Amino acid sequence: MKVDYYPVLKIDPEFKSLMHPLSEKEFLSLRESLLEGKAAYSIAAWNDYLIDGYERYMICRQENLPYHVHHIGFSCREHAITWICREQLKKENLPNERFRYLIGKRYETERIVRKGPSGDTASQTNHNKLQNTNSYQTALKLGKEYSLSHNTVYKYGIYSRMVDIVMEKDADLAQKILSGKLRISHDNIIELSRLPQENIRRLNKSLSKDGIEHIVISDILRGFQWKRVVEPRTKTIPQEEIPIKQMPQFDPNAAPSSLAYTMPSWEGTIKRIQSETDFQIVSEDVKNKLAFQIRQLQNTLATLSEKMEDTRNE
Repeated sequence: MKVDYYPVLKIDPEFKSLMHPLSEKEFLSLRESLLEGKAAYSIAAWNDYLIDGYERYMICRQENLPYHVHHIGFSCREHAITWICREQLKKENLPNERFRYLIGKRYETERIVRKGPSGDTASQTNHNKLQNTNSYQTALKLGKEYSLSHNTVYKYGIYSRMVDIVMEKDADLAQKILSGKLRISHDNIIELSRLPQENIRRLNKSLSKDGIEHIVISDILRGFQWKRVVEPRTKTIPQEEIPIKQMPQFDPNAAPSSLAYTMPSWEGTIKRIQSETDFQIVSEDVKNKLAFQIRQLQNTLATLSEKMEDTRNE
């Protein structure tokens, strides 16, 4: 690791998005410490890209303060991302959304660079092959490190991919989610990621204007209606001024549209199970239960399809 002094570093948007920003109070405290010479000035970089100490670097540049840059050698970009995630996860008081995202991001990149087992003998069982896949071993390793099940790590990996898609369409909205200022469920972040960029940006403007703190995707499909986390104060209306309650207009497309948006997530889950599960080692009880549910779903979908076809033929 090489140490350099006063170099100008490049800012990579993806690297920066992985770094949890300081609060205003933390930023002012760091600035004061740097100006008084009470804080270390070390900053980390890879290939002249800043990978740790963003606020520290910006303060030192703005105030013309000395700083040291530790250049760390990584073999590829994925190694750098894994390192950033690991360092960020050491921070205290990370929002839950940022915590899930960083673990998922680390899983997605670490399983790429993780070396698989050497050799594949004929005596190796299907169970061993499954246990030795990069995805499984990486999920198991991270689960042990952060006291999570490997299935939870898989889920966080999906969450991180969906947040990245939202970030490509509107980085500001994605950062609001990761900061914990905007709450959205795991299933709804999947649905949100499928919206066109124009709709996501319009959504962000609506959130900023109305102070919305919780996105419900079914409300988005009904025309960008929102639910607040904290109920607004109600205004007392004199009895004689209370208007007649107007029932919301019925939208026949709302429920079918919601189903159409949800079904692709089923397909993704099914494909993942197909690729990652060795059914030769799954118990007969579980396989029978799954087979029964598949038949039930097939019958339900067939009935729904027939009903749709009947209306087309009328």
